[in-house]
Amino acid sequence: MNTPQIAVFARLAKENTTPVRALEGQKTRISRTMHALAYDSIHDEIVVNSPLAQAVLFFRGAANGEEPPVRVIQGPHTLIQGTDYDGNDKMTFDEVHGEIIIPVAGPKVLVFSRESNGDVAPLRVLAGPDTQIRGSVRGHPLVGVDPTNNLLIVGSTGGQGGGRDGDASEGGRGRGALVIFDRTASGNAKPLRVIQGPNTAFGGVGQIQTYPPKGWIIAGVLGGGIGAWSIHDSGDAAPRWKIPVRQISSSAQTGIQSVARHIDCHRRQGGHRRQRWPERSSDVLLARNLRISKFPSSCQEGMTPRSGAKCPSSVPLLL
Repeated sequence: MNTPQIAVFARLAKENTTPVRALEGQKTRISRTMHALAYDSIHDEIVVNSPLAQAVLFFRGAANGEEPPVRVIQGPHTLIQGTDYDGNDKMTFDEVHGEIIIPVAGPKVLVFSRESNGDVAPLRVLAGPDTQIRGSVRGHPLVGVDPTNNLLIVGSTGGQGGGRDGDASEGGRGRGALVIFDRTASGNAKPLRVIQGPNTAFGGVGQIQTYPPKGWIIAGVLGGGIGAWSIHDSGDAAPRWKIPVRQISSSAQTGIQSVARHIDCHRRQGGHRRQRWPERSSDVLLARNLRISKFPSSCQEGMTPRSGAKCPSSVPLLL
């Protein structure tokens, strides 16, 4: 069993690199199954959810060892709650507006101020039939935020989660939806747009990221890949671009992180890889056990990436 910890590495760290520092221990209140964290560069703080404690924790940016959080959002008035299977293991942080956005069972989307502390009520609660937000049977929806274009994106999964609704034999796969709201939407608000249908292929990864300069929504696609949609898409819109992660690394990603002009894809077995998206001037890393391969965005069948590995022989890298 792994020890819950937040490890900090040098930006250019490679395989088998020792972390610069590690935050761990009982006093930190960090728990297993924390599948999202954020760094607040404005206030130099680390923000992470603690699913087993049903809490949101804030640490100093330089926190190390068994250091307690500087603030904790926790208690019945917060409405933070999980399920027997899938707790509040994911959240997203809006650094521009200083807000933590966390989906919970219900399904609901809760919004807190970064200055919140203790058993406090959320600033906003987004929930109700008109929202079209659905969590999986034993889980919750997904969330992403675009602070520049003032949008909140909710991954409405339904069914058993993972972007699918019902049994595959019944044509249920692919019915997950990307539901787009005004960033400050609250209550039983109707969405601005809904991306949903068999061509969207949304699902398969538990995080949503955005790239505001291009107006992109970046999320998982069925079959073990990552796709990008426009914030202006609606209806049965197919992804503008896809990276077939499973075909590249033989394992699907479990998380996504947008870093400046990069997309980082995290695997359940550890590590990350980065590779370039179209219309970006940098590369996107896709990871497999911290063995980094850098592919140009024009990588085609049989070409060799800069690290020496080959592109998938069956399909182009970017579809």
